[in-house]
Amino acid sequence: MPVGYGKRIRQEVQAYKCPSCSRNTVRRFAPAIWVCSKCKAKFASGTFEFKV
Repeated sequence: MPVGYGKRIRQEVQAYKCPSCSRNTVRRFAPAIWVCSKCKAKFASGTFEFKV
């Protein structure tokens, strides 16, 4: 099995709740930088998981 097997599916499902607009639209932009796709707010959080 290749290393990245199922990566795209995991990334599509993985969205976190935005603290400012309360929608499940926060996604990872870069390591430890997270961006809400609706309100465009940026957050600094965990490297691999969004922690409020």
